[in-house]
Amino acid sequence: MKNQFDEILGIGRVQENIDLFPYLSMRLHTIAQYYFEAQSKEDLINAVKATQMAKVPLIMLGGGSNAIFDRAEIKGLVVKNNYSSINAIAATDTTVDVEVGSGTNMAVLVQKLTEQGLSGLEYHKGLPGTVGGAVYMNSKWLRPVCYVGDYVESAHLINREGEVKVVDKTYFAFSYDYSVLQKTHELLLSIVFRLQKKDVEVVTERANTSVEYRKKTQPIGVATCGCFFRNISAEEQLEHSLPTKSAGYLIDKAGMKGMQKGSFKVSDVHANFIINQGGDAKPSDLVQLVKQIKAKVKDKFGIILKEEVESL
Repeated sequence: MKNQFDEILGIGRVQENIDLFPYLSMRLHTIAQYYFEAQSKEDLINAVKATQMAKVPLIMLGGGSNAIFDRAEIKGLVVKNNYSSINAIAATDTTVDVEVGSGTNMAVLVQKLTEQGLSGLEYHKGLPGTVGGAVYMNSKWLRPVCYVGDYVESAHLINREGEVKVVDKTYFAFSYDYSVLQKTHELLLSIVFRLQKKDVEVVTERANTSVEYRKKTQPIGVATCGCFFRNISAEEQLEHSLPTKSAGYLIDKAGMKGMQKGSFKVSDVHANFIINQGGDAKPSDLVQLVKQIKAKVKDKFGIILKEEVESL
């Protein structure tokens, strides 16, 4: 059966009433009114144009590792970004510029760069999701402190009116868990990273060190979207005389470790992780657990936690 998107996106490529469960690392049951898988830069551009013509919302979904849906049904077109590409476009004696499609899996990218001795993103090995999500959130690693945005050189973006533009690093206004894309709602098409040429063994050792640390300190092999809340600021830490900025510490000390609602539970390994133990996985149960965590932390410390996970 034809639908309103066929002319721009191709006959049969847009599906209706699709359960997003397989595409969300939290494994939530949420039904998308319309669902489309973008395989190229052109697909992403056309998806923006199609939603403008149809006058429906566009909801971007990358790897689904840092996103949740807080309701059972999503109106509009959910676009799963599968645009994956990795191409070296320039080099000097010490650096290589690599252009990457926004739907590229971060784990795949880091592995390929590590094998070539290209340094900058190796500490992000084990980071789930796509490059687009990592840039959007300015994903970080804290041992040592490094951000994905540290290595951005330029990017191609498209706004919600379908206009494509090229921007440099300064445009993103990168900071802790932040890029300007969270404000402008522009979509990342591709990104250029400037990486350093290093010895392969050195880059590999760094990458493996971060993976081992993740295994020791985070729940592995479970349905989760990673750290759910942002760490508090240095100012908040000082004001409340706390030994750490860790949101996990606050949640643990507020007595929420191991607490659950429906299928969702605060991890016993790391209190800033909420895990889905299986079952019905209602978004409403997750919303209630999050509200309870925030209320408990506020009651004990006077601090209002802010979500790191994007609620779409």
